[in-house]
Amino acid sequence: MNRESFAQYLAFLDDLGAALEELTGIEQEKTRFVREDDLDGLNECMKKEQALSMTLRSYDQKRTAMLAALGLEGVPLRKLAAHAPDEQIREQAAKTVERLIRRYELFRGAMEVARDTLECNLHQIEKAIRAEDPERAAQTGYPGAPVDLPPQMKTDFRA
Repeated sequence: MNRESFAQYLAFLDDLGAALEELTGIEQEKTRFVREDDLDGLNECMKKEQALSMTLRSYDQKRTAMLAALGLEGVPLRKLAAHAPDEQIREQAAKTVERLIRRYELFRGAMEVARDTLECNLHQIEKAIRAEDPERAAQTGYPGAPVDLPPQMKTDFRA
C-alpha cells in the first residue's frame, strides 16, 4: 500500500464527512420546518435529502473500491490508523477517523430529533382528526383514512 493512495482515501473520508455535515444541516432545517408547520420548506428539505442520499450511495461504492485497492476490505473504520503506511499518516488517519465519527454522531442526533419531531406532529394531527370526526376514526381504526382500510394499518416513519 502506498502513502499517496492512503492519503487519497483520507481525503475521501473528509469529503464524506462534509456530506454528512450537509445532511445534518438539512435534518436541522427539517426539524425547524416541522415545528413551524412549513410544509413547503419540509418538502424542499426532503428533496435535498433525497439528492444527497444518492450522493452517499456513490460515496459508498467509491469507498468499497478504494478499500479494495488499498487491501483494507473488512478493516473497521476505528482501526484504519493502525494500517497506515507510516507514523505521520497514521496520526492524520486517527484525526480524520475521529472527525468523521463525530460528524456521523451529530448527523444521527439531528436525524433522530427530526424524526421524533415529525412523529410528534403526526400524532397531533391524528388527534385533531379524531376530535373532528370521531365516528369515522372509530369505523376505520385510523383517523382520516378511507373506510375500506383495515383497522391495523399504521404508518411508521422511522424507516
